[in-house]
Amino acid sequence: MAKPLEEWTVDELRAELQRLGDELARRAGAPPSAPAKKGAVEIAQVCEQWIRSPAWDETFTLEMVEDELAVRERKNGQTLTPGERERLLDLWRTLRDERAARAA
Repeated sequence: MAKPLEEWTVDELRAELQRLGDELARRAGAPPSAPAKKGAVEIAQVCEQWIRSPAWDETFTLEMVEDELAVRERKNGQTLTPGERERLLDLWRTLRDERAARAA
């Protein structure tokens, strides 16, 4: 689970900001991707739809979610980038925490 903001040191925050800045610069400098073939499914969208769906519950662990993402990657013959995978896992953590708060 992500560390609460108050547990980060100033140096850790600076390093994270640098990492995010580098990621954005890399994405901005990347050539535009070729348009998807008609009928092709974008793996990140498929995985995000699953994460936003009620298909999982509070019994799911991080490992179970990672396994489910891997299954969807294999089914679609595509792989998530490390950045997309982390974004989706962060989304899942956020939604899990929201569901837990509503259930309490």
